[in-house]
Amino acid sequence: MSRRSRGALLPPVPASQPRRADVYLALRNAMLQGLLAPGERMPSSRKAAADYGVSRGLLEEVYSQLVEEGLLERILGRGTFIAGQVAGPTSTARVGKAPYPELSASTRGIKLAGNLACRVAQEFKPFNAGVADTAEFPWPIWQRIQTRAARDLKRADMNFTDPRGLPALRSSLAHHLAQLRGVRCTAEQVIIFNSIQQAMYLLALLLTNPGDATWMEDPAYPGARAALELAGSAIVPIPVDREGLQVEVGLQRAPNARLAYVTPSHQFPTGVALSMERRIALLDWAKKHDAWVLEDDYDGEFGYVGQPVTPLHSLDQHARVLYLGTLSKSMFVSLRLAFAVVPEAMVEQLANIRTQLDAFSAPLIQLAMSRFMDEGHFSTHVRRMRGVYAEKCAFLAEGLAPLANCGWTWEVNTVGVQLMLRHPDALEVQRTVKASGLALHSLNSYRHTPADDDGLLLRFGGLSIPAIRSGVERLVSAARASHR
Repeated sequence: MSRRSRGALLPPVPASQPRRADVYLALRNAMLQGLLAPGERMPSSRKAAADYGVSRGLLEEVYSQLVEEGLLERILGRGTFIAGQVAGPTSTARVGKAPYPELSASTRGIKLAGNLACRVAQEFKPFNAGVADTAEFPWPIWQRIQTRAARDLKRADMNFTDPRGLPALRSSLAHHLAQLRGVRCTAEQVIIFNSIQQAMYLLALLLTNPGDATWMEDPAYPGARAALELAGSAIVPIPVDREGLQVEVGLQRAPNARLAYVTPSHQFPTGVALSMERRIALLDWAKKHDAWVLEDDYDGEFGYVGQPVTPLHSLDQHARVLYLGTLSKSMFVSLRLAFAVVPEAMVEQLANIRTQLDAFSAPLIQLAMSRFMDEGHFSTHVRRMRGVYAEKCAFLAEGLAPLANCGWTWEVNTVGVQLMLRHPDALEVQRTVKASGLALHSLNSYRHTPADDDGLLLRFGGLSIPAIRSGVERLVSAARASHR
């Protein structure tokens, strides 16, 4: 059994002037309940006596009794340890306590807890890996930069930091957005978040009252729907076709909506781009109705052919578009950095609201990310990953070719890390999913109202070529077997 050199924290004794029996029972129960784990080193009798406010002789008697009972072991020259054979309940046990009352959650709580749409699998396999390919990430460079950032952090950075984000990262992002996405903004318009969902939640809290209508693409990203519903928005589903969000339907259903959520450069999950005609119509609606457009540019950097689609924000002449992006898609999921570009006055308001929630993002990771950008590593990485994802997408599309004979259709993406398969028969899609045994998500699972046609979203970003090959072979076999 390994010995832990760190000293254990002693359990409290329920007495202002503890007696020998009080100390003995407190230690014994903590060992049997697993609060003091086998192998942990106990404080010396002198330190323990000082902690409990008793004599050292009393503690020596307690330690000796626990040694005799086999709960403690004393090793000459090393100290006193919890014995390895102590095997009590886990640390969550409530020995001697009444059982917990039955959980009586609220109606809202039960509904929220039952929504599993945003749960992500811990293991990536075909085809649930719409994440960055970490096998291609320049880890040595990132580790060196992070080490330097940790060395350069000031003592003040160990306390509460700016809820708007570190000035260095805000400046780096403004420069990056102008270069790679054509988004013109100042550092003062950028605010840092942990995720796009957090940004949308805070924006909805700031800009809407509970029950205000919000246009939502249908189908749509479940995380966006969840964030806006948590903020109290009344979701109005607006269908998406080959030209993106059908603005005319939004004008019919809720012309006075306060927000519209869109993914115009690469609609999630269908992959279509919002047409220029509808972009102009959407901006015109926002201006006339004093509404706001939330533009989620979740993977707009990863265009395979030519330049990525220009963000809606670049066409906005009246500051109605709030631009949202994430660095976790470009870097790695656990980075937990996202951002919004908004009017400068709104930055201060969002920061004030954020201080009522989680206050700020970790300064170390922000400083490292800023330097990764400023030193040119980020743009180099993005350009490299464009080629990597293009190769994977082409390989996937080539493997899907036999499905054309089974009624399946698809378009090879020019951007992003997922590909949408479509089929006119939703029942056949369900049979294919069941027969394949793969981690597949249907198009209908992203829709507000399921339709007769359906599809499969194949998310391949985090998969290797061999994994894609294996997944495609199983998918084609299952689709052929399900075709009637």
